[in-house]
Amino acid sequence: MPDIRLSRGLTLCLMSLVCVPQLALAAFVPAIPQIGAHFGAGESDLSRSMVGYMAAYAISMLVTGQLADRYGAKRTQLAALALFAGASALCLLAPNVAVFIAGRVLQALGAGAGTVIARLWVQKDLPQRERLNVLTALTTVIAVTPAVSPPLAGLLVQYASWRVLFVCMTAVGVATLVGAVFLLPSDKPRSRPQTAGGRRTTGPAPAPAPGKGPAAGKGPAPEPPPRTPSEGPLTAYRRILGNRDFTVFATAISLAWCAYFTFTTYSSHAIQVGLGASPVEYGALYTLVIAGYVTGSSVAKRLGRVRSLELVARLASSVAAGAALVMSVSVRIWPDEPLSLVVPMAFCMVGVGAMFPTCQAGMMRYDGQHAGAASGLFFALQMASGAAYTGVTGLGGDPEFPGLAVAIALPALALLLVCAALMRSTAQRPPQGPATAPQPVPERQPAAEPEPTPGRPEAPATAALHHENQGP
Repeated sequence: MPDIRLSRGLTLCLMSLVCVPQLALAAFVPAIPQIGAHFGAGESDLSRSMVGYMAAYAISMLVTGQLADRYGAKRTQLAALALFAGASALCLLAPNVAVFIAGRVLQALGAGAGTVIARLWVQKDLPQRERLNVLTALTTVIAVTPAVSPPLAGLLVQYASWRVLFVCMTAVGVATLVGAVFLLPSDKPRSRPQTAGGRRTTGPAPAPAPGKGPAAGKGPAPEPPPRTPSEGPLTAYRRILGNRDFTVFATAISLAWCAYFTFTTYSSHAIQVGLGASPVEYGALYTLVIAGYVTGSSVAKRLGRVRSLELVARLASSVAAGAALVMSVSVRIWPDEPLSLVVPMAFCMVGVGAMFPTCQAGMMRYDGQHAGAASGLFFALQMASGAAYTGVTGLGGDPEFPGLAVAIALPALALLLVCAALMRSTAQRPPQGPATAPQPVPERQPAAEPEPTPGRPEAPATAALHHENQGP
C-alpha cells in the first residue's frame, strides 16, 4: 500500500479551519464581563448566550455535512468562511446587545463548517493507519488555540477594548478565506475518488466496456455512488445511526464535550465575578486547563499506535472521571481558591483531550456513502449535547464553585460508564481492515486462467484501495 499523506499546504489549511471556531469561542470568554457592562446586560445573560452559540454551531455542522455531499466541500467551506468574517464585523460594529448576540450566532453558523470539512478531507484522503496522527494534529490546534487566545484576549480587554477582539476575528476570517481559495482542492476531482481504467470517473460512472473493469458486463460501476436522489437526509441519518461504531463514539465524545463546555461556559463568571480575578489572571488559569487537553491528545496519539481505540477511550474516561470526583471535594475544602477548581479540571482535561481524537478516529470506521452527513451529524450531536446540558445547568443562574464541580463531574462519570459498558463489546469484534486485501492471489496463477487474468486482479486491488481510503 503506498504511503498516502496530505500535502503540507493542505494540512496547514485544515488546521486553520479548525482554529477559527475555537478562536471565536475561547477569546470571547475573558471579555464576557466587559461586554455585559458595555451593553448594560447581565453577565449571566451573556454567559447563557454561549448556549445559543453552541446551538448554532451544532446546526452549522449538521447542515454542512449535507451541503458538502451535495454541492462540494470547498464551495461549502468558502461560503461559511465568508459568513464568519461578515458576522465578526457585525459583532464589532454592534450598537446593542441584541445585534451583538445575532452576530455571535451567525459567527457560529459560519465557523462550524471547518470542523466538519477538515475531518472529511482526512477521511477521504488518508488510510486508517494515518488518520489518528492527523486528527491529533487537528485536535492539538483545537486545544492550543483556546490556550493561547484567552491570555491575549485578557490583555486586550484589560488595556484596550473588547472590540479589538472582533477586529482580530474579522482579519482571521478573511485570511483563512483567502488561504482556502488557493489551498483547498477543487470539488470536482475529489467528489469522485474512484478510478476506472487508470482515469478518474466523473458523473454517475458509465458502464465499463465489455471484458474490462471489475464489473464487466454488469452495468454501472460497482463502487457506491455518493447518494441516490431517492435518499433524503432522514434516510441518510437512519443509516448512519444504525452503525454501532458511530453511535458509541458519538455518545462518548458528546459526554466529554459536556464536561469541557460546562467549564468553559461558567468558569469565567465563577472565577472573575465570584472571586474577583482579572481577565489576565483568568486567561492564565484557563491556559493551565488547556495544557491538560494538549497532554491528553499527545498521549492518545502515542498510545493509539500500539493499543486499540477502545482501550485508549476506557483509560481516558477513567482519568476524566477520577479528576472530576477530586474536584467535587476540593472546591468544598477550599471554596475561595481558584486552583481548587482549575488544577483538578486540568487533570480532567487530560482524559477529555485523549477522548477527542480517539472518538473521531472511531467514528471514521463508518464505511458508508454519506461521509459528509456522518461527519456533520457526529459533531452536531457533540455541540448540541453541550448546548443542551449547559442550558439545563444554568437555569438557576450561573453555578458557583460547588455546583459547577458537580455539573462537570456528572457527564464525566457517564462517560466512564459508556466506555466501560459499550466499548468492550466493540473491541471484541473482528478487526475491520480492508476485507478484500488478501485476495490478489489470482495474479500469481496466470497460467490456470489465461483469459480472465488481465481483468480480474484489478477488482480486489481497487476495492481494497477504496476501502482503505474510506475507512473500514
